[in-house]
Amino acid sequence: MRRVFGCPGDGIGGLVNALARTKGVIDFVQVRHEEMAALMACGTAKFTGEVGVCIASSGPGAVHFLNGLYDARLDHQPVLALVGQQACTALGSHYQQDLDLKSLFRDVAGAYIKTAFTPAQVPHLIDLAYRIAKAERRVICVILPNDVQTARMEEP
Repeated sequence: MRRVFGCPGDGIGGLVNALARTKGVIDFVQVRHEEMAALMACGTAKFTGEVGVCIASSGPGAVHFLNGLYDARLDHQPVLALVGQQACTALGSHYQQDLDLKSLFRDVAGAYIKTAFTPAQVPHLIDLAYRIAKAERRVICVILPNDVQTARMEEP
């Protein structure tokens, strides 16, 4: 994973900051619209054979991912969608831009839609998601609540 496509937003601020700290190891390509991020990830998968990676904020940003993710699904392309979400304490409360993302992505991403609830889960979930996307040539989704993105990672 060398390139990530996305549009900054409050639901993925922690993730965008983490990408900036990679100091060029992972390039963050900022797009003007989340739909373009998903389409660019799909295009990357189509032309390189590698897993395309895209990130979107919660709410409308996540909804805008669908066109690009369906393009990848229908062409059997490996795409990893990292989607921000409201804080864990706000999930299911009809808080601003709180959507049931598992239901939203169920058709396009199938069985592998995972939500991280602690920072310690994130490396494992993303590694497994990446491997499944590549091996099975499919769309995978990992949901990252914004409080998990900014929480301190405890060293093992």
